[in-house]
Amino acid sequence: MPPERPPELMATRSRSSPDLKPPRVQEARKAAPALRKSPSLFLNSPDPAALFEEDGRLLTVNDAALNEGAPWPTAGDPPPPELLPFWTDAGSRARLLRDAATPDGARNLEVRVTANGDPTERIFWITARACPEAGEGRFIAVAREVTDKSAELERLKSLYNELAERSDRDPLTGFLNREHFRFDLDREVARADRLGAPLALIIFDLDNFKTLNDTHGLAAGDEYLRVLGDALRGAVRPGEPLARVGGDEIALVLPETPAGEAAVAAERLVSLVKRMTPLWEGNPLNLTVSAGVALYPEHAGGATDLVRAADLAMHEAKKRGGARWRMHDPGSRERNRIGHLREQSNRIRAALSEGRFVPVFQPVVEIRTGRVVSVETLARMRETDGRLVAPDEFLDAAERFGFVTAIDRLLIAGAFDALVAAKRRIAPDLEMAINLSGLDFEDDDLVADISRMARGKGVPPGRVTFEITETAALRDFARVQSFTRALVAEGFRFALDDFGIGFSSFRYLKELPVSSLKLDISYVRNLATSPDNRVFVRGMADICRGLGVTTIAEGVESADTLAILAELGVERAQGHHIGFPSPDLPAGALDQAGSRPRPAV
Repeated sequence: MPPERPPELMATRSRSSPDLKPPRVQEARKAAPALRKSPSLFLNSPDPAALFEEDGRLLTVNDAALNEGAPWPTAGDPPPPELLPFWTDAGSRARLLRDAATPDGARNLEVRVTANGDPTERIFWITARACPEAGEGRFIAVAREVTDKSAELERLKSLYNELAERSDRDPLTGFLNREHFRFDLDREVARADRLGAPLALIIFDLDNFKTLNDTHGLAAGDEYLRVLGDALRGAVRPGEPLARVGGDEIALVLPETPAGEAAVAAERLVSLVKRMTPLWEGNPLNLTVSAGVALYPEHAGGATDLVRAADLAMHEAKKRGGARWRMHDPGSRERNRIGHLREQSNRIRAALSEGRFVPVFQPVVEIRTGRVVSVETLARMRETDGRLVAPDEFLDAAERFGFVTAIDRLLIAGAFDALVAAKRRIAPDLEMAINLSGLDFEDDDLVADISRMARGKGVPPGRVTFEITETAALRDFARVQSFTRALVAEGFRFALDDFGIGFSSFRYLKELPVSSLKLDISYVRNLATSPDNRVFVRGMADICRGLGVTTIAEGVESADTLAILAELGVERAQGHHIGFPSPDLPAGALDQAGSRPRPAV
């Protein structure tokens, strides 16, 4: 019999191996009829495993669990308050039992263990689920040590933060770049909604900046922007992000700022730039700015409309001679724009009623073999003249007037139909990825409807992956978590798209049921020239491989990039080098020369 465990501190265990003498196979069979066919699979697993009752009473453990300090169970024993490496106290035991009882079980619950006399902390991720085949109210748990992977993850986090800081900033001004600005603005709009507080946006454009470049050269223009960056940073308050959103266009977000304060800020900035006189080769560089101010929610219903409103006001200031600011006036221009959006909404409404939203498919290949293993489903709207238009031409109106979920439902149905119709022509295991909008998570019936649709059309859920972006996940993380777990419980898979552009990327790997991960194009595009990007991509490929998560690189535009991705251990790739979106599902594999279908849409 294994020796009694010493009364050590919580989460501390001995590394000495107990003498494993009991008739282990017979005990396992007695504890769990489900193990009768292959008890050795349970007992000889390299990962610690345990079978227990719903109240935490231990039924049996394998050798790996005994080696980690788990006790050999005795009939009538109460639930152990500590069961290393599965739980360290009654609180972590309750959390594991609670999550294990959910439809998709407990996933990657973290337990930290310190060995006797060794300050090194070891980290385990625990997965547990109901085991009805072993009897009602019984659960099986498996612990996987991720100590090395966790350290690597922390190193990658540090590298990621450094890369993100560089990629999110304009090198001349030090301001946020356009992509990061939109992310920040979306976040501030959501925060304004939660707080019921006003939000102001100022967009200002340098007057006659092109003339300065033409007269003194581009280097003079760069120097002016550098000096402008220093001056503006010193003129704004903490928590008011500045962004360079164009060559000579700057944006300033003012959280919790009413109209009067926004007007004072705009006047102050216009005056500041007017007073600036940086020198270039002994010549003063004098410019002015035209600024536009817009308020949320007074002038706009969302981030996109807020930018447009501020931009309209800025152009009004420029029309009046520049060197001034204007508050947005929802007058004729705005009415014209709203009229245009309403016209677009009528086109969308007609296209929905006539079933003219159709899927197109971009191939995804397994890099090692070149075989097409999956497709990403993309949306197109077919005009009455047969022309297919991309989301850029209808997404704004679709989001504003609430058509997004209806469009996605139509696309999902069309994608399922295409998969069924082409089953004799395509590989029987071809997978399909379908994008979901952040607005889809607000539809409480969508998961059930998707599942019903798949069953009705005969589409195996395991071949379908639903993708969301980090930005969408950030809208309401708890709702997204519930939605994705419900999808996985129905047999579908879930993928995280554009990985690496947000601020909680690594949190998602642990807290969402991710089966695949798409590296953001910004990390793929410059692989040949960016050693940092290569380190990050290799590290993420290693981490994901250890967690059983498939890595996919999007935006692959050349054979050189594809070769680097293979060397870095990325498993799949898509992009124009692989194949363009097409109405037809692909039937072939990418050949070694990199030939691919030409764009059909």
